[in-house]
Amino acid sequence: MNTIDPADDGSAVAVIGMAARFPGADGIAAYRERWAHGADPGPLLEDADAFDHTFFSLSPGEALITDPQQRVLLECAQHALEDAACDPAREAGTIGVYAGCGSTPYAARLRRELHRLPFADDWQIRIATGADFLAARPAYKLGLAGPAVTVQGGGATMLLAVHTAVQGLLAGDCDLALAGAVTVRPAGPDGDGSVGGCGIVVLKPLRAAREAGDRIHAVVRGTAVANGDDAGGIARQARAVAGVAAEEVVPLRAGRAPAPGTAVTDTTPGIAAFLDAVFAVSPDAPGGQSLTGVPAEGPYGLHAHVVVARPPRPDRPAAGPEEDGGWQLLPLSARDGSALDELTARLGQHLAGHPQEPVADVAWTLQTGRTARPARRFVVAPGTTEAAAALNSGKRRLTPSGTAPRTARPVVFTFPGQGGQHVGMARMLYRADPGFRADVDTCAELARPALGLDLRSLVDPRGEAEEEQARRALSTIEVGQPAVFMVEYALAQALRRWGVRPAAVVGHSLGAYAAACLAGVFSLPDALALVVERGRLLQSLPSGSMAAVGLPESEVLPLLPDGLGIGAVNGPGQVAVSGPTGLVQCFVREFPRPDVEVKLLKIATAGHSALVEPILDEFEAYVAALRPARPVVPVVSDTTGGWADPDDIATPGYWRRHLRHAVRFDDALSTLARDPEAILLEVGPGLTLTSLARRHPALAGPDRLMLQTLPHPADETPELSILLTALGRLWLAGTELDWAALHPGGRRRVRLPGHPFRRTGFDLDAVAAR
Repeated sequence: MNTIDPADDGSAVAVIGMAARFPGADGIAAYRERWAHGADPGPLLEDADAFDHTFFSLSPGEALITDPQQRVLLECAQHALEDAACDPAREAGTIGVYAGCGSTPYAARLRRELHRLPFADDWQIRIATGADFLAARPAYKLGLAGPAVTVQGGGATMLLAVHTAVQGLLAGDCDLALAGAVTVRPAGPDGDGSVGGCGIVVLKPLRAAREAGDRIHAVVRGTAVANGDDAGGIARQARAVAGVAAEEVVPLRAGRAPAPGTAVTDTTPGIAAFLDAVFAVSPDAPGGQSLTGVPAEGPYGLHAHVVVARPPRPDRPAAGPEEDGGWQLLPLSARDGSALDELTARLGQHLAGHPQEPVADVAWTLQTGRTARPARRFVVAPGTTEAAAALNSGKRRLTPSGTAPRTARPVVFTFPGQGGQHVGMARMLYRADPGFRADVDTCAELARPALGLDLRSLVDPRGEAEEEQARRALSTIEVGQPAVFMVEYALAQALRRWGVRPAAVVGHSLGAYAAACLAGVFSLPDALALVVERGRLLQSLPSGSMAAVGLPESEVLPLLPDGLGIGAVNGPGQVAVSGPTGLVQCFVREFPRPDVEVKLLKIATAGHSALVEPILDEFEAYVAALRPARPVVPVVSDTTGGWADPDDIATPGYWRRHLRHAVRFDDALSTLARDPEAILLEVGPGLTLTSLARRHPALAGPDRLMLQTLPHPADETPELSILLTALGRLWLAGTELDWAALHPGGRRRVRLPGHPFRRTGFDLDAVAAR
């Protein structure tokens, strides 16, 4: 049997999400399980009066007077959107709602008990129970801006809602549509329990669904609605719209379609029939059914018919383990901590039961298909099995969590100087991210004429011989400095693409050039050329070195011999001395305080010392030719330790002083510490600046956030794990990440558990009995 693949039919509409609540089946997964085994539904709709009023921002009084079937519809609408991996806040198009309901005596019951409901009046009861507001309520509560249309057709209501939604989609009234129906009414005259059910599907034009990588459950090929006695004629009309012959369409198996002339005032059988049709054409359904027709009948000769087809094969086949996309960031969020814990448990169990789901698809679904709520948690994992293990472990270090602030905390990009560079730095990112790779390639091509080598060989060397050549080249100032700048620039650009916007920047020595470039003081070609020239000039000087001393500046100065100076003040008790190599080595060897840590740094230059004075004029002239500009992002100066004057930093004299004078990073950290919300994000290899910030007394405190983005050379943690963990912690702090930029090629959406509801009972009989 051939699979129907109407890819070129502009009238085909995909079912991309579903939700249901029936007796014995609270949720679409439970309903499908019941359908697969042919189980009969239970007699009553369990907890029909229970509702999560806080999730939908309803007071207890408002929830009580809202018709139970409208409450059930609200919850199903939320779960249907989650099943479709649709976050209304991120959806580019408009979302419509087309829904209908059964008749219930709830409004009459409320009016009889109005004397017990001092918070309500007759107008509020009409709003809370009227069918006119059935579709408008979920549209309003879920932030859906498309049409909100109530359709009423008794037993044909579900198919009428689907038909009307399809017409709205094809007419361009909306880009996505919820179509559903609900009936919740007392089981008997005594009101002991409730019967009925609810079902909602999310519909989208097939072409758009395939382009977006949506999970397609089925395809609506044709619909028809009319009044009269010719039900067969309505079916023929639906098949004509679908462009299929009668012999191609297999009716639903016995007992699944509502019998003609029965249940014309109850929406439930029509809901069940449509959902069953979707399951029947599923590729994994028994029987290999490709097409089915769903009839339904309402009062006074109303007939509806829908032709449902098997979904086409996915345009993006599921990736194998070797193609899964590597490390991924899985964000979870809920309205509060208890709901987050329940969601974590549900997702962990789901992934443990579905290890074949590509972790990149799971990440994509969570990132783009769920509303970001205040209580948050994330997992970084290389595969679905590892993600499930982390979620199920209960260990906080594996699943960091927090509450996002109302306003995102500001992020300061900190750019380190030399010291953390190593062969293969950012190699995983270079291979995984096209944008980062393109920026590295651009820098390498710009620097190649002056350097006479390809800087890409330092990031991603091929073979042992090239790696050894890269190691030797990287040990020189002339190559090492442009290489560090290249990685820092490309990483900063990647962070910006991913939605991390710096509120300010600061650099340490060499890092100041990447900071200035990002701030707009220099263009990329000019900044890179300046760094290359700086490295060439420093390389031309006599051999110089630097050494770290664990003492305050005031205690080190009296100990310095002639020819050595303070090159950097990195903390209240941490300075670096700078000068000729022989003098620095002798200073370290003969340091008079054995209780103080003194060690040589892996920096083959004596920057920020008298040793650079012979090159200052030439360097200043080179800067003057570049014509630096005022920054567009605030800059903290590592020369003064305060906020850089926008006019001063755009002068050649500033950069002359920067090359000669000591780095005052301790003061720069003190300046940044004045904002208690600021997050310090180290943009470059290693964690030198992160370590300095963590030791700074003004930055102490549990709420301070200091993050690295790439590993230290001695750290064997995969770099994508460190980078994605930093992004996850920024997301916890309120940063709105551009998830699509993390997946340039797009991914497929998969079915994942929705937000757990914390329901409260709203039993009108209990109120009446008081």
